[in-house]
Amino acid sequence: AVVGSGPAGLAAAQQLNRCGYTVAVFEKADRIGGLLRYGIPDFKLDKAYIDRRLEIMTAEGIEFRTHSHVGGNVPVEDLRRDFDAILLAGGAEQPRDLMVPGRELDGIHFAMDFLPQQNRRVAGDPVPESEAILATGRRVIIIGGGDTGADCLGTSHRQKPLSVTQFEIMPLPPAERSPETPWPMWPLQL
Repeated sequence: AVVGSGPAGLAAAQQLNRCGYTVAVFEKADRIGGLLRYGIPDFKLDKAYIDRRLEIMTAEGIEFRTHSHVGGNVPVEDLRRDFDAILLAGGAEQPRDLMVPGRELDGIHFAMDFLPQQNRRVAGDPVPESEAILATGRRVIIIGGGDTGADCLGTSHRQKPLSVTQFEIMPLPPAERSPETPWPMWPLQL
């Protein structure tokens, strides 16, 4: 039993299957893919690639069970009884909060509350208006300049905000390739 269908769970399931094990993947969400499906925007990862990989893995004999929250509607005891081994690949879903004045105010959201909603919209799923987090017509501030910050930036721009400002702790990279990063090194530039 593989618990979690994100990148780690899918990779583990495929490798175990190739070694001859019978594998079932348990996913609490309505679709397989975890972070790949709900965290990474479609403009960076077309979900057709995930679906194609899942078709291949299913044809290879891997079983996928959605709406299966291990420890919730799927008792751990059932997995212990029905499987020889359990691999936990649930991912890290707890955001890092900033305990700063004003944190409790309305309109402050974690990336992993914002990004999955947009991925659901793009997939054609309804997002209740009462729960919607949208940048449309708003002034947006993004704290963080890594991959997740970039995903929030691209998603925000696609929702047509009034403005977007992004804060990053690292210094602004140079506009041109630095002599300290000659080819074939990764060019640390803006």
